[in-house]
Amino acid sequence: MIGEKFQPKAAFRALKIIFYSLNSGLLLFFMVGIYLNGMQIPEFKDGIDILTYVSIFLMLSIPAGYSISSRKMESIDVADSFSKKFEQYQSAMIIRWAMIEGAAIFSLVGMIVLQDSKQLILFVLCILVLSSNTVTREKVTRMAKLNAEESKTLEE
Repeated sequence: MIGEKFQPKAAFRALKIIFYSLNSGLLLFFMVGIYLNGMQIPEFKDGIDILTYVSIFLMLSIPAGYSISSRKMESIDVADSFSKKFEQYQSAMIIRWAMIEGAAIFSLVGMIVLQDSKQLILFVLCILVLSSNTVTREKVTRMAKLNAEESKTLEE
């Protein structure tokens, strides 16, 4: 999809599939966590466990992912080929999503291990941040610095 035989619609569709797969996987893992807890949301426990501190520390990876991906997108040159611009955008977004997903998965594991809803709150924050990074034609056009002609080829 990227390279000599670049197919914009297919590349755009693949990026959307990656995004929705990440979201779906996290939500399915959440359901497994709830199932393992007897189909109940765990209670809030007193005190803060070391895993909660680690989860909070991992939440710092989210702004780091934004910073890395933003720098990668800033380096996109308007004069570059469509495939190169899209490739840079795609890798930047995958980095961003991966940083969010890592923190989300760790908070879910913490919820399962600790049986503490503080971890659930961290997971919900991660899901909200991930959901705000959805893939739309308008966002891709703006962030990948696509021209009007390139943007139109993304339409489905």
